[in-house]
Amino acid sequence: MTPCLRFVSAAILKVDSRGLNACFDVIHQLNVRTPPDVRAMLEQGGAGLTTGTQLPGMVSRLVSELQVVNVERLLNSCGVSAEKVTAIGQRGPVCGREFWKQTGSAISIGDPAILAESTGLTVMDHFEQRDIAKGGNAHGLDVLPMWLLLTKAVDSISARPKVVIRLDHSIELFYLPARRKNRPIPAIAYRSLGPGFALLQSLQSLCEQRPNASAVSPHTLADLMQKLQIEQVLADSPHQIQTAVESILAEMPELLASSVALNQTMESYWADSIHQAIAEHFPSSPEFAEIIVLGRGARREKLVQQIADRFPGVPVTTDVKRGWISGAVGASMAAILATLHVDQVSGNLPDLTGASAARVLGRITPGNPGNWRGVLAQMELAARQTMPLREAI
Repeated sequence: MTPCLRFVSAAILKVDSRGLNACFDVIHQLNVRTPPDVRAMLEQGGAGLTTGTQLPGMVSRLVSELQVVNVERLLNSCGVSAEKVTAIGQRGPVCGREFWKQTGSAISIGDPAILAESTGLTVMDHFEQRDIAKGGNAHGLDVLPMWLLLTKAVDSISARPKVVIRLDHSIELFYLPARRKNRPIPAIAYRSLGPGFALLQSLQSLCEQRPNASAVSPHTLADLMQKLQIEQVLADSPHQIQTAVESILAEMPELLASSVALNQTMESYWADSIHQAIAEHFPSSPEFAEIIVLGRGARREKLVQQIADRFPGVPVTTDVKRGWISGAVGASMAAILATLHVDQVSGNLPDLTGASAARVLGRITPGNPGNWRGVLAQMELAARQTMPLREAI
């Protein structure tokens, strides 16, 4: 389960096999739109957490109550009894990373005790904290669960890699090599391109509505973004976003002549930046099996087409075409992180997060006695299994 500012999402996954050989299939998914008052509190809380002046106690309770509703609806709609569910992976909205840096402590919005008490299921959350405790920044923490979700463990050596473009609040690129059975984790690559819709929405709020306004050249915008070091801007930092907006307004006021022209320019700039980053930072061989676009950007057909035009011969698909609703991927990755904890497999990749060592991620809030005994039994079984040293704690 994972909430963002707009809605609280949930997905239930079927898991076959264990560890890095596991196959994950999304059985059902749904989301609940965040009520306006809760969304306002989340937005205000994010700004407060950035400076460490506001704690998310009430927001956590409200978010968790929405998550309880989601779990009940999810189980009822797909006909799965709670007794068949091992655990819930819970993740809160990403906010306050600057505060994390200052204190060395991750703050997540959501109360696992409420979720465990209401559902009777064991809850695993706070996945970021263990990586941060080992010196990491928790960026790129979604890479391993993304790889497990979108690839299948195969014996073939001819399977080709996939590239995922997550175009949402921020823009993130994932290089997902083929997954082979009983083999260590291959070289997975990750690249953040800075804020996406977080920046666009702030710029749109300042747009004029001049008729017949011309779009700014995406190359000119790219030069300005490079000058502003936009890749270093945190999408969840209101202060950094506001500073970037002010700099853009001062350097390129014509960009805000109209919202239509702004969207055209930003989409072209995003497509160019994505193509350039993939060409510079991801292996070019073997050829990509497909490119998958996730997030709000996947719902912009012209943007998806521009990305496809820059990668001729490579199939480009979206989460929409796969039948995934908004937020389903994020909720699925929370479930996968919980599964990795049960299987005692480290969930962070130190080369990407900056941590000094790989660690099993998350904390546990036990469910009812029956569910908790089942979780302990699975964890004990996982502990008895031999695993490659690289995957061990």
